[in-house]
Amino acid sequence: MRFAVLCAVMLAGCAGMGGDFSAARDSWRDATYDEVVARWGAATRSTTLSDGRAVHTWVSEGTVSRGSLYPSIGIGVGSGGIGIGTGVTLGSGGYEQVRCERTLVFRGGRVVDQTWHGEGGFCSGFRRG
Repeated sequence: MRFAVLCAVMLAGCAGMGGDFSAARDSWRDATYDEVVARWGAATRSTTLSDGRAVHTWVSEGTVSRGSLYPSIGIGVGSGGIGIGTGVTLGSGGYEQVRCERTLVFRGGRVVDQTWHGEGGFCSGFRRG
């Protein structure tokens, strides 16, 4: 029973690692173009829409550690008794390539719309100030 509860808690924690980056995205509403460039550097690509709005996209890539869970069951014999135990071992599962692409639309030099794509935990790191 404890093993099942522990596994459920560990899996819930891992599921949360993806993260929700809406707070990071929303923090850039009404930011100036200069603020964005000061934080993220030059845009990867840019264009101007027919209505005059400027659209700029920033792309960032990185790596994150992939953790692994290894369930274990042990049986021990000694001192006239037999013991059975269960556990979970956390290990390194290597690294995973992640990406966060942010496209911001500017009108009058300020963010009026935006679209973000990528791994939530990584994108969350691009929060304003």
